[in-house]
Amino acid sequence: MLESYAEYLALERRLSPATVEAYVSDMSQWVVFLEWHVGMEDLLEADRSHVRAWVANMVDRGMDARSVNRKLSTLRSFYRFAEQSMGATRNPALGIPALKEKKRLVRALTTDEVEALLDPALFPATREGQRDQFLLFTLYAFGLRRAELIGLKHGDVDVREGVIRVLGKRNKERQLPVLPAWAEAYEEHLQAWPAMAPAAPVFSLESGKPLPPRLVYRIVHSYLQGTSTVETKSPHILRHTFATHLLDMGADLSAIRSLLGHANLSATQIYTHASMEQLKRVYHQSHPKGR
Repeated sequence: MLESYAEYLALERRLSPATVEAYVSDMSQWVVFLEWHVGMEDLLEADRSHVRAWVANMVDRGMDARSVNRKLSTLRSFYRFAEQSMGATRNPALGIPALKEKKRLVRALTTDEVEALLDPALFPATREGQRDQFLLFTLYAFGLRRAELIGLKHGDVDVREGVIRVLGKRNKERQLPVLPAWAEAYEEHLQAWPAMAPAAPVFSLESGKPLPPRLVYRIVHSYLQGTSTVETKSPHILRHTFATHLLDMGADLSAIRSLLGHANLSATQIYTHASMEQLKRVYHQSHPKGR
């Protein structure tokens, strides 16, 4: 049943492998809950009381509201699929209210922290060290999602035209302009990690296989650990920093939306709030009456 759902997400909804994996993981947790806490093996027999019990169980275990709400969204999606293709007669997740989420503004890295993060002296003089430095630079230079970075292939890079092609969510392709400094770094990267074929990943293991998502996370987290005080030390913080810095330098919000690959402007507007928080801090620290 979950295999069919995963196939539907990948082929019909055209979600990224990472998103499909997250949906299937949520559903697997739902299956375990039904089997262990309810004694139910057939997912289609579940009703609202079971969903409410699962929500209560997650809250009791200390799960944050955002994660709980995402799992509810997954349930609604699965049972819609089940109604259409498996003959399910109800969607037990419908009518279950979302939990109230705390508004959380994530701090972007400062320009000094970015400089410290990309300092060549920080990286070991090995092929992996060179790769990791270029990986961090790439995340910050383009504001890529982790899955987009992993999926970037040598054939997607056109240094002569000064663009790269990125495959985003729902397989939507966008072209991004290349910074001269990035083009130079890419040529250096090719010397250490030669492109075996256009379809080969830009960032790979020694075997030539793409980097696993968890390894990308560990690389980013380990280097941020020693160079920044931001709470969120994940690949996404560099995407967040990319957008915030562009906005701080006067970039138009619609242009930032296009660069990030957001489907609508509302997803991009969070960066206006983050930038305003930064502005408030500078104002209060710098104004003579603010001290």
